[in-house]
Amino acid sequence: MQPDAISTEEVEALRREVEERRREAVEREQALDALRELVRSFEGKIGALESALINQTAENEILKRKLFGTKSERGGTNELQLLLGDLLREPAALQKALDDARGAGGNSPDPSDPKKKDRQPPKGRRDLSASKLPVISVDIVDPELAAKGRLIGFEESRELMRVRGGFRVLLKRVAKYEVAGPEGPTVAAAPAPRRLFPRALCHTSVLAWIVVEKFALGVPHHRLEQHLEAEEESLDRGTMCRYAEDVGGTLGATIVHAMLEDARANCRVLSTDATGASIQPGTKVNGVKQVCRKGHFFTIVADCDHVLYEFTDSHSSDFVHRLFKGFKGFLQSDASSVFDILDRGPPDPDNERLQLVGCWAHCRRYFFEAAVCKYQVGVEGLHRIQAIYRADAELAELPPAKRRERRLALVAPLIDDFFSWVERVKQVEPGRTLATKALGYAWNQRAELTRVLLDGRLPLDNTRSERALRKIVVGRKNWMFYGTETHAESAAAIFSVIASCRLHRLDPLDYLSDVLRVLPYWPRDRYIELAPLHWRATRASLKADELAAPAGAITVPPKAP
Repeated sequence: MQPDAISTEEVEALRREVEERRREAVEREQALDALRELVRSFEGKIGALESALINQTAENEILKRKLFGTKSERGGTNELQLLLGDLLREPAALQKALDDARGAGGNSPDPSDPKKKDRQPPKGRRDLSASKLPVISVDIVDPELAAKGRLIGFEESRELMRVRGGFRVLLKRVAKYEVAGPEGPTVAAAPAPRRLFPRALCHTSVLAWIVVEKFALGVPHHRLEQHLEAEEESLDRGTMCRYAEDVGGTLGATIVHAMLEDARANCRVLSTDATGASIQPGTKVNGVKQVCRKGHFFTIVADCDHVLYEFTDSHSSDFVHRLFKGFKGFLQSDASSVFDILDRGPPDPDNERLQLVGCWAHCRRYFFEAAVCKYQVGVEGLHRIQAIYRADAELAELPPAKRRERRLALVAPLIDDFFSWVERVKQVEPGRTLATKALGYAWNQRAELTRVLLDGRLPLDNTRSERALRKIVVGRKNWMFYGTETHAESAAAIFSVIASCRLHRLDPLDYLSDVLRVLPYWPRDRYIELAPLHWRATRASLKADELAAPAGAITVPPKAP
């Protein structure tokens, strides 16, 4: 039988049905594409959130390490100990200490019963003749006037003096003579010894004690004021602050300036770093309190000769350019961009110029943070850098020329292998993590880090300048801010002198007590002889009896050839 014929209407209905199903399929495909795109978008967001979570977790691990771990890196520590050693133990110990402290509470003083002492404003120079302190008397005489006339008395003046064990009153008696003159007898006095601050109440020993207590030991002036009151002597903190500013300004314009010029001209390797400092806010403006201004202390460790500090209100390339202007040698620093201005331009083979040198401790620090957060790249990087340090430590006692030769043979291959590893690993390490940050720092600083091989006097790292900044940080914690920029500049000069004294194993108190007495007599073109670097030789050339006396003239020896 023949199949029934399909009518035209049925054909049209079938065609419409097919078109409808095709359109539905297209719509479903478009919906699926939209869903796929949405899924890809969510996957991207999930990946970004996972990356952010990883970075936040790493940051928390670093913060935990800084809060509960050791406060400094330990170069000889096993890397497993860095990762696992005390991350769990130290927080538990800290929590126990906090619980014990909380249990022992309840003995705090009652704030409702303050004992305030009325402070009277100073009224001129204090009369030390009423002091109960022991008196040291010194007679200032003149043999030439004594030979021409007769002694008729003394003119007395008093200063607050400090010796080992306590304070004294120094009684200076300047002899007065009756001598014959063309119009009859007249009175002549022995020449008074020169003083750095002519009308100061305090002897140079007290000035030295004030600045050493504050800037070497970190004792604020209000605590020194309390210490003096305990010894039944008064010296208010405002007076001490003015004395410290005067001493620092004088040292900065004389000895410290000569030290900086000597470092620029004669030293080969300078290490530098910087840290922040706060300047006391000014008076209220329209009734609104002002915030502290920001400043910066730069430190310069010049070979093994000087330790210098400079204060600036801006951490800028312009200040760095002025600070190191004229220096031709190696400047070791961190990777701060402010130092780039010193190393710009093509090298000049005819004229020696400054060269920036990197710091392996800064490089190691990035790998250390990656290792703390369990990145394998961090652990392997630490192993490789540790091998470089071990190889270099074996050469520490060699003279510079021999050390450079042995470095090229033993250390240079390890450095080359380290950067080959960095180049290889950074291409496959994914994402933006602490591991990629460490690899990127090392690769970007490879030229500066390799320059430690150019001179045997160059250390592998810049930690000696970081150690020099610790005194600035201790002061920042103890007295919070400096009164003005001038106070900070004076403090920088005092820090320079004290740090250089410690570099050369000099007692800062004895050094400053002597130098502040000698300085008024010293020629301007020979201030470098008073620097801690040369002080032992200079002191040996002075007359011992003149320097041992608490007051009197100082004879300047001839300049050494």
